[in-house]
Amino acid sequence: MTKHIGSFPNPFLDDLVQGRCIPFVGAGFSINAKLPQGKRMPLWDELGSAFASAIQDYDFSSPIDAFSAYEHEFSRPKLIETLHEQLLVDCAQPGITHKAFCDLPFDLCVTTNFEFLIEKGYEAANRYCRPIIDEEQLSIDSKGSEVKLLKFHGDLHHPNRLIATESDYDTFIDRYPLLATYLGNQLIVKTVLFIGYSLEDPDFRHIWQLIGDRLGKLRRQAYTILVSASAPTIARFERRGVKVINLPGKSSEYPKILAEVFEELKDYWSDKIIEISTTTEDESLAEFALPKRKANRLCFFSVPSRLSAYYKSIIYPIAEQHGFVPVLAADVISPGDNISAKVSALIDRSEIIVVDASSPNTELEMHLALARKHKKVLVLSQERRRIPSDIEGISVIVRLKDSESANDDFLDLIDRWFAEQGSMLSEVLADEPQRLIRKKEYRAAIISAMTLLESTLRRRLDVENRNPRVTMLQLIDIAIEREMVLKEEGGLIAKLIATRNRAVHLGEDVPPKDARAMVKNAMSIVGRIQ
Repeated sequence: MTKHIGSFPNPFLDDLVQGRCIPFVGAGFSINAKLPQGKRMPLWDELGSAFASAIQDYDFSSPIDAFSAYEHEFSRPKLIETLHEQLLVDCAQPGITHKAFCDLPFDLCVTTNFEFLIEKGYEAANRYCRPIIDEEQLSIDSKGSEVKLLKFHGDLHHPNRLIATESDYDTFIDRYPLLATYLGNQLIVKTVLFIGYSLEDPDFRHIWQLIGDRLGKLRRQAYTILVSASAPTIARFERRGVKVINLPGKSSEYPKILAEVFEELKDYWSDKIIEISTTTEDESLAEFALPKRKANRLCFFSVPSRLSAYYKSIIYPIAEQHGFVPVLAADVISPGDNISAKVSALIDRSEIIVVDASSPNTELEMHLALARKHKKVLVLSQERRRIPSDIEGISVIVRLKDSESANDDFLDLIDRWFAEQGSMLSEVLADEPQRLIRKKEYRAAIISAMTLLESTLRRRLDVENRNPRVTMLQLIDIAIEREMVLKEEGGLIAKLIATRNRAVHLGEDVPPKDARAMVKNAMSIVGRIQ
């Protein structure tokens, strides 16, 4: 059940799924931190007031002015040390809101925050986060599942790079022109989602205003999420070109509401990216066409590209023989260039996951898979010590060497694992067609019945030395020849195959009466074969 997704405009949701959205996190997000009893994270103005109170005969006007006066009075090192204390860096931990945000598969996040809550949040979510602090880091790119965290104002680990005082802001564009250009480019081509950000920073406002002046009506729409915001607050954001997504609720429940929002956005993103993705493999398309969070036969393979041919020729047939449909991220065509979103969606949708953790990218994807506690994961590695041993659902098979030669003992262990998973899955799939009929999901019921029939035939026939490339029609001919299927039932199954194919490739609906009859016939044949 969704509570908040309806408050988001469809154009924003389209940009999210298409990979055209970038989150911009400000100081207001840090109040969601988990802290020891009696501690609370200061708001931006409260942080400035704390510095102002330490300066004799000083009248507080703004946080930036207070930081500037404090540095002038007590030195830059003392400013950094006091920021460290005031921001509770030693004890602040990511709360539920940070963790929910870090589960969203963005590949780039921008923040002006000095502390490290976002980094800790990504660590808790088993995602590798690469902070970008200096300009020379911009030339380093990766197409894997990492997230780049652009710390626009630096952080407390880099005192000289920190943007906190008036002089810092005044010289920022001149000192870091490439960072400003990089961010400006992102703001030009992507839709910004501001989270806990007030748009008060002069350097950012300079860039944002410049884009608005140059592009005018062609500047992309930006959004921010607020809870029960007042009319003046909404007007202030909209004057600056930011549309407010104003959610109902109590402001005191902001962290909980925001966590719910992020969870809903993740589910929506994951579901939609699969829905609009395509693959050349018919079997994968059929599994994608099943309703979300229903039992399916998808097995996501996360393997280094250099080993993809080996896995397709040697390991895929084992998975297919036990009723699974293997899929690689490279075989799925999704919109945009956000690999993280596609991999995350495939992990969410797949029933089981196989990871060859012998490359940096697949090791990252292993941790993403292990973060889904309910998933069954098989990890193949040359080094057992690199694999977590205390996570439920994980199985590890050690390869003796990184080669493309098939080792009988190695393949036998893999076969046993797939046999165990296939046995458990068959029990679930056996009831799925009838369950979908009862829920009036007739198109899905036909796909599920066909899936069950094919997987049952493959397990029983063991044809052509376990050759998964034998087509369904060939399986039927062999089953008729072995008198496992009646000759007159061949036509019924051919009709079921044709109906399934139209449902998968054309999205055709199936009339309830036809669906019930075809599912009944399919289940009768399955029962006799078993």
